[in-house]
Amino acid sequence: MTKKFYHGAVLALVLGMPPVVQAQSSEEQDLYALTLEELMNIPINSASKKDETLFDAPLSSYTITRADILQAGSTSIMEALRLAPGVIVREQTNGNYDIHIRGFDNILRTTGVVEKSNLTTLVMIDNRPVFNHNLGGTAWETLPVDINDVERIEIVRGPSAPLFGPNAASGVINIITRQVTRDKHAYASLQYGTPGTFIGQASFGKQVTDKLAILASANFQQKERFQTEYFNPLTNTYQDFSSDPMLSKRYPNMNRAMQKWGANAFINYNPNKNIDLDITLGLQQSDAQKPLLAPMDVPLTTNLAKTEYINLAAKIYGLAIRTSYLMGVDELNVGATPNGYDYKNFDVNAEYVLQVTKKIMITPGLAFQDVNYSDNGYATAGDTRTGYLNGSYSIATAAAFVRTDINLTKNWRFLTAIRGDKFSTPDKTTLAYEFASTYKIGGAHIVRAAVTRSNTGSFIGQNYGNFDLEPYPGYIINVRGNRNYNLFRIQMLEVGYRVKINKNIQVDVDLFHQTGSEFGTYLVTGFAPSPPAPPFSPSQIQFNNVPTEAIQLGGTISVNLVPNEKLQFKPFITIQETEVKNLPDAFISPAAMPGLTYRDEKHKNTPAFYGGYFLTYKLNEKINFNVNGYYYKSHVQYDATDPNGLGEHAQIKGKVLVNAKINYTPLANFNVFLNGRNVLNNENREFFGTDKTGSIYMLGASYVFN
Repeated sequence: MTKKFYHGAVLALVLGMPPVVQAQSSEEQDLYALTLEELMNIPINSASKKDETLFDAPLSSYTITRADILQAGSTSIMEALRLAPGVIVREQTNGNYDIHIRGFDNILRTTGVVEKSNLTTLVMIDNRPVFNHNLGGTAWETLPVDINDVERIEIVRGPSAPLFGPNAASGVINIITRQVTRDKHAYASLQYGTPGTFIGQASFGKQVTDKLAILASANFQQKERFQTEYFNPLTNTYQDFSSDPMLSKRYPNMNRAMQKWGANAFINYNPNKNIDLDITLGLQQSDAQKPLLAPMDVPLTTNLAKTEYINLAAKIYGLAIRTSYLMGVDELNVGATPNGYDYKNFDVNAEYVLQVTKKIMITPGLAFQDVNYSDNGYATAGDTRTGYLNGSYSIATAAAFVRTDINLTKNWRFLTAIRGDKFSTPDKTTLAYEFASTYKIGGAHIVRAAVTRSNTGSFIGQNYGNFDLEPYPGYIINVRGNRNYNLFRIQMLEVGYRVKINKNIQVDVDLFHQTGSEFGTYLVTGFAPSPPAPPFSPSQIQFNNVPTEAIQLGGTISVNLVPNEKLQFKPFITIQETEVKNLPDAFISPAAMPGLTYRDEKHKNTPAFYGGYFLTYKLNEKINFNVNGYYYKSHVQYDATDPNGLGEHAQIKGKVLVNAKINYTPLANFNVFLNGRNVLNNENREFFGTDKTGSIYMLGASYVFN
């Protein structure tokens, strides 16, 4: 479809709604008029898989509410994560982000762009994993939901695999979607601005009967780059490649940073208080330019994705079952060596809540997951290039777990969670555990402590990678996976303290000590007998573990200050330091290079401090003003082309971002707003070899019919 069609369709949705103004205030306007109690008692479920307030949560955690997102003017789920403490969010190209919880990013320094990505945080939509099991990590632009679908975003900082399974090694980001809460609901929103930014969203929901509710939604985003030049590591400069026929194939839309659309349906059936059924289904398509698969080449690649999913969640008395099926097609490097594949992911999770006594709850459960990836057929007839896997491969994982939640006394709570995961490949069983406790003092203070361990899952690419590189004619490098490596693991000790100083202010402090081990990367295992290029030319590369450890020590403080129902201020900051031990001086297996040396050093890729702020003020019933932002300290972004981080483009300058939004509600159902992102136009690049990021100014409108 053309851009004009999308723009016209969404504009019709916004302007074509029946102009009915009801006596009750609109749902959107309600979010600008929250009570003091609502602003202070923020809900969360992901910290213990039990509904509770953020103040009572046993782990370092945070909830970004729909009101926060709406007031801040966040244009995507990715950008909204800048509203949460302890989350590192760096923009690569307009609308595409690198997102980490507390760091552990790029520890090995000389690895490729994929390994720089966050492979250790589990992202979920309503407890449904949306992790990429081929190379690991989350392709954020491929999420079928967008801001209009979000009720809240829950973040748990620290290892959480005992609660949610593998890949929750550094934490969890759980996107909770909206429910139909009124008889009818219709919503449409449109934003248009610089540089070529267009965001359109719409949803319609209806309470069909007192037992059945249905909600359908659609979203579309298009964002252009702030530049057309690309970084060339060979010349260490940005160049115009529009006249290069080879690179023009890789970048068919050089101006485009991202274009995505998604559609979803949410069906809830609640026949009685003991039975609740939720069915969610949807699809999406995306096109993004971001760094992913070019470690020694132009960093940006064009990535295409199409996915479809269905998810069923059922609560029947004390039994909770969730099962989902996801299928899709990815093309990770358009115009280059085929990196396309089909995939099918199936998973099921069942658990049963046993309320032994009023003070003791035990929840045992079982889980199973099967993922299949295939790149058969992606090299066209007569194409001598090969794929990444050159075959069809699966990994099955079976798990058993048990959680306990015990109130030892009125004020003392103790939680445990233990989970074992058996992988088909590698043929290993991992153990994850969590022991956490909270103690309330006088109702206004709560102290907490936790000891946890979690590991990542097993990735198809690391196990079954099977391809050859030919950097020079006749010079072949065999690249292979490894089906017997150890999975990356994080162990953490954490202590925290929350205090309600009075009814208007809460403070949350946490201190953490984390150790990461069993890092894996591609190691040279053999050399060409007669090097055709520089000395020590590799002939064989295989994925394997290195003896590197990363030790991270830090703390986060966040404040929620609500002097009155018109004003809210939430600043937060994280200070941390990461030390790396046994970092190899070369990524060569000890067998291929006897006498390989290792070193210890401070890790500079993770910012030493970072944080943000959120300030909103309700001037009157019709006008709301918000200023929010994000900041981080200067740091070094290591790259395979600059492993020591000495080049100019590896030096990531400190940055302070300021965003502003003013919202005007002339009618109870209708809002218009001005939305400015990075209003001070700080163009400092946030990631090695990627685009500068400038100001975005948008004019928008939203319409709600209840």
